[in-house]
Amino acid sequence: MKDIYLGRQPVYDPGFRVEGYELLHHPTDAGNVTLLDSELTSSHVLFDTLTEVGLERLVGQGKAFLNVARELVVEGYLEQIIGPSPQLVFQVNPDIVVDAPLAEALRALRQQGYRFLLDGYQDNEACQALLDTVEFARVNMAITSAPQAHRIITGLRKRGVALIAGGIEDQEVLEACQTLGFNFFQGRHFSEPRLLKFKDITANQLTILRLISALNQPDVDMKAIETLIAQDVSLSYKLLRYINSAYFNLSHRVESIQRAVVLLGLRNIRSWATLRSMSAMDNARDDLQTIALIRAKMCESLTKHLGLKQRDAGFTVGLLSVLDLVARAPMADVLATLPLEEEINAALLRQEGALGRILACTLAYERCDWETLKELGLDAEKVNEVYLESLAEAYRINYEMLRD
Repeated sequence: MKDIYLGRQPVYDPGFRVEGYELLHHPTDAGNVTLLDSELTSSHVLFDTLTEVGLERLVGQGKAFLNVARELVVEGYLEQIIGPSPQLVFQVNPDIVVDAPLAEALRALRQQGYRFLLDGYQDNEACQALLDTVEFARVNMAITSAPQAHRIITGLRKRGVALIAGGIEDQEVLEACQTLGFNFFQGRHFSEPRLLKFKDITANQLTILRLISALNQPDVDMKAIETLIAQDVSLSYKLLRYINSAYFNLSHRVESIQRAVVLLGLRNIRSWATLRSMSAMDNARDDLQTIALIRAKMCESLTKHLGLKQRDAGFTVGLLSVLDLVARAPMADVLATLPLEEEINAALLRQEGALGRILACTLAYERCDWETLKELGLDAEKVNEVYLESLAEAYRINYEMLRD
């Protein structure tokens, strides 16, 4: 598990009692992600940490001020990921694109009990357009003069918006903010942001193993699958993204985990969940997700060409054939934690049986081992055709299934 870091800085009321804490995710690889990816990742890490660590451990009985990505608000996923709470205040970034979809989404969430803060408030049209959707506004006093702040406070006090003076660096600025009549105060003058360290909990490995196991039982309980996915915030979000993507082109938006599981069906949910779980495991190679899907589609197609009635099992064998590489452990040790059918175990461990033969063919093609293909009685040209079809389908599915 890798370490994650959260910055925590207190917000004080006029009596200098702690009203709550602003929580910010500090990525260790920020140079490798786009702004959108960074916003989404930060939101997910914050929400996952709240779920795993607990709100009380992070902020006690105070408020938690959390950044929220625009995409989560506009596309309607915030309410699927985390519910409203009197303690939670979601911060709208000052660089966010302000338009009608954002304002409408914020307004609808506000009616459901969600609380929002408009960060970096400036007296411009974009900020003013969101005033009826937020409960708090933060003014950065490090870049705002006292006359500017006075105009802002005069206007916002009439709108019933609580004002936070941020960026307070010294006693002189604090006294000016007190005179101006801010409701809350925040800045390095009070305390430096404290860095908290946690283990990365975006995907609980025990949940992952349980999920893979449950998906490959002969008598799959889809209700149990729904429950397992719902336990992981990131998986829940990505499932809703997937089912509502252009790949399925549904006429109506799916807004519940239960409905998504029903519509996807066992095979789709098995492939999606297994690949998503693999991508979340520590130190997983990015290419393994694509390799697993290509193998799955190839094994599935070969069962058809060989006249076998085990297409789903073939798909599963191909999909799970990279588990040892993902877990960085012997396949026997990995499978010992997953009570799969013996036929699948035999195929994965020893390439035995009809499914084992298909997997052996797939692996031989990857190695350009034409002699083994001949020994298995398979035509190399036909296998090449199956591979190209599987490759195209895998990349098509992969784009929607694994995109953030």
